Parts: sequence; structure tokens; C-alpha cells
Amino acid sequence: MAKLLNAEAPECFSFTSGATESNNWTFAAVAKAYKTGSVLISAIEHPSVCEPAKELAHLGFNVIEVPVDQHGVVRLDVFRAALGAETVLVSIMAANNETGVLQPLAEIGDIIRELSPAAIFHTDATQAIGKMRVDLQSDWPEVDLASFSAHKFHGPKGTGGIYIRPGIQIYPFLLGGGQEEGRRSGTTNTPSLAGLAIAATEWKHASMEAMANVRDEFEIGLKARFPEVQIHCAGVQRLSNTSCFSLPGVVGEELATALAAQGIIVGVGSACSSGALHPPKTLLAMNVDYTLARAALRVSLSTSTSSEQTAILLNHLADLLEKSPSLTGLH
Repeated sequence: MAKLLNAEAPECFSFTSGATESNNWTFAAVAKAYKTGSVLISAIEHPSVCEPAKELAHLGFNVIEVPVDQHGVVRLDVFRAALGAETVLVSIMAANNETGVLQPLAEIGDIIRELSPAAIFHTDATQAIGKMRVDLQSDWPEVDLASFSAHKFHGPKGTGGIYIRPGIQIYPFLLGGGQEEGRRSGTTNTPSLAGLAIAATEWKHASMEAMANVRDEFEIGLKARFPEVQIHCAGVQRLSNTSCFSLPGVVGEELATALAAQGIIVGVGSACSSGALHPPKTLLAMNVDYTLARAALRVSLSTSTSSEQTAILLNHLADLLEKSPSLTGLH
């Protein structure tokens, strides 16, 4: 991981059950270190950030949710105005789990150091690490903590970790045996960590470029088949593997269910959100019309996804919409 992300040393990493635990650890550590203060998160954070933030609010912290613009990018003017001497934590995701949009973490970090130099800067990097080149020294020099999950870059499920920049003190989340240099007690999941190491070692930037080509070809075909389609956030920087789109008049959950019956799995709602039966939170935060947001589907590609497979998806989409008018939600 230190080589993959150009970290200062291997000791910068503590391993957990995944990004959800790492995110919770971050907020729990802030609750122990500070008794009061302001905490800033974006309006599009994953539930594993939003829910711990709510817990801090219950403890008396001032939790501020910074809005995003119509492209899903954090409003830096509002963000700047919300920072102050009382800010103790900023948590902004690196890449969105619904649209794939990348946040300007370097610029955000510079603003934090200018206006709230003592604040801890955490990023939920779950969607970014393994899907784009990340250099902690040159790309994210002000990031103090970064959460990640192995399964997002072909490692095993149920393992991940957190990067902790040297000089940052963080209270342990789990106490007991003193593993992970006392930062995270519990018996190490050696087989899973071996899988994580293999996945990190085999990561190649060229694979990401090839994946972006497949995604772009898919979206060209999508527009050709369905001229009315709206591809969300296509005009801003986003992950190479993510395509979030809406077919007007369609109910996303029902179409996803119909596709699943044919062996094709697409997403609705947020990635890593079990049983999501509501419009993607991010699209609503972007002021996308509720009906259009409800129609959204998310296609997530991997390094092994081929153009032939995405062509099969397009064919199935066309067949389902032609043969099953009930999927439009007008019944």
C-alpha cells in the first residue's frame, strides 16, 4: 500500500475490516480528542461518514453539511465560509460512490490549511484508491487520514484500512491486544491482507485507461440507442469505471431487477448500500428532478469488463423497454 500510494512508510497504514470501520474510527477518535468544535462533511458522503457525523452532533459538535453544485462537486465558496478556528475535522470523499465524480482534494486541503490549519483532514478514498493513480505526497499533500477497502481494487471483501500521515495522533478504535502498533487491537486477518497485498501489487494505471475507453464506448452506444438518456456528471472529472445515467420515465429499481433476472447486475442508489430503494442521494443533492433521479442506474465496470459485455447490456436494456412497458412506471 505504501508503494501504491507513495506513502512515507508502511507504518502509516493500519488495517481494518474495511472503509466503514475506518470512517467510524476517524469520527470516534475525534469524539475522544475533542469535546466540542465544528465538523465539516459534504452533502454527498457515504452513510459510513454521515451516520458517525450525526453521532458527533448528538454529542454537541457543530456538524456542517457543505452542499455540492449541479455537477456534484463541493461548493468551495460555501466550504471556505464554513471553516474557522473551531473546525476540528473535515471529511470529504475523494470520489463519489454514485456518480464517480472526483472532488478537488488538493484545493480543499490548501483551503483548510489556510483557514483551519489545526483541523484534521480525512477523506473516504474507498472509491478512488485502486481506480485512479493516487500519490499522497504530490496529489493529496494535506490529507491526514484516508480510508479504503480492498474489494474496490480486486482484493478480498471484509478487509481494508486507513492511512495515517506521520505526526497525526489518533485514538485506538479497538482496545485489547495492542496489534497495529497499539492503534487497532484484534487478531490480524492474514489471508485477507495477503490478498490485499496482491491486489495492490498488480494494480496498473494502463488498466484504468482501458476501463475508461470501455465506459466511454458504452455511453456513446447508450446515447445512440436512447437519445433521451441523461448521463449524469459526464462533463466533470470522474472515475474511469463509473457511469450513472437516467432513462426518463423508467423506474430504476424495477429495471435493475429485470436485468438481474437476466444475469446483469447494475446499481441503484449508492454503492455499498444494501437494499437501497430510494433515488441516489447524490443526484438529489445536485438538484436533479426526483423522477429523473428515481430512474437512475449505475454501471460499475472492472478491469475485466469488455466492450462485448457492455454491448450485451445495451441489447438487454432495449429489449426490456420494448417488451415490458410496465418498467416505465406508468402502470
